Amino acid sequence: MPAESWNWSDWTAQSSAHQCLLEFLTLDIQNSPEWVQHLLTQIAALETGEITTWTRSGNAYHLTFSPQNVTIENMAGATEPIETISLQEFKAAVLAWQHQIETNPF
Repeated sequence: MPAESWNWSDWTAQSSAHQCLLEFLTLDIQNSPEWVQHLLTQIAALETGEITTWTRSGNAYHLTFSPQNVTIENMAGATEPIETISLQEFKAAVLAWQHQIETNPF
């Protein structure tokens, strides 16, 4: 999805973490409601303390979740830095992505 059509209200194009997150959603989650729901289920488990950590590897990115933060590592770009974003900010982006694919699939 092009950044200009991304509807996450907290989106900041200048943030490398936000750019990395958008790339993860675009490349690894794609237009899949099931994958979005799986992310939200794991985030809820982190928020309630049911789990204390979770990892997810996709086509292009490896993510490590904790109750506070999510680290996003580009598996193809060894020279790119690992980005960190708060779990709440990540959740907001996933919810925006969910809304986007439900109302305006690409």
